[in-house]
Amino acid sequence: VPPSKPVAHVPSSGTIGSRAVLRCTETEGSPPPTFSWYKDGILMPTNPKSSPAFHNSSYTQDPTTGELVFEPLSAFDTGEYSCEASNNVGTPQKSDGARLE
Repeated sequence: VPPSKPVAHVPSSGTIGSRAVLRCTETEGSPPPTFSWYKDGILMPTNPKSSPAFHNSSYTQDPTTGELVFEPLSAFDTGEYSCEASNNVGTPQKSDGARLE
């Protein structure tokens, strides 16, 4: 079963220097989908240090659970986040964007 449109659970605001957890959920895909995250429309690399666009950021993502964890959160992390669910059946589905301030 292809994934349905996922939902990005993004806190509307975060505190710089603290931990922030974003979650992506999807209920219909079988096999269970894997998740990827986008910031301002740009695919976020698994390792932020591997990309010049994200090297100022400190986060980890779990493609299986759909969690994106910032630790610590920095001013650089403000933006619009969306997630994508994909399971090799049908078309990957992207969530609506949500802003993190």
